[in-house]
Amino acid sequence: MKPEGFSPVGGLAEDLIQMGTWGVHPLFESDWIRRAFARLNSGCLESDQVIEAHFALKHLVQLGDLGRMRAHMHSLPDGTVDLLVFLYFRSLDQLLDRSERTIH
Repeated sequence: MKPEGFSPVGGLAEDLIQMGTWGVHPLFESDWIRRAFARLNSGCLESDQVIEAHFALKHLVQLGDLGRMRAHMHSLPDGTVDLLVFLYFRSLDQLLDRSERTIH
């Protein structure tokens, strides 16, 4: 399954998304990000991971607290974490593409 067809992540706290635009990603560990992109670039995704990621995202949004969200991320299978990382970064890319750029 190719990741290009996925929708952007919605419902994450706006401050997490804003921090992400500054290059700060407190929800994810650095090794999760490296692993996710290595895995997704190799095309190793299964359809059940998409469903798991959807439910995991809904649960994350309900938790609200960063500490509880990170604890939940640690309980998820690697494939689900990888997909959530990818969706998060895709959302950031789309947000940055839509925002106005200031030329200095």
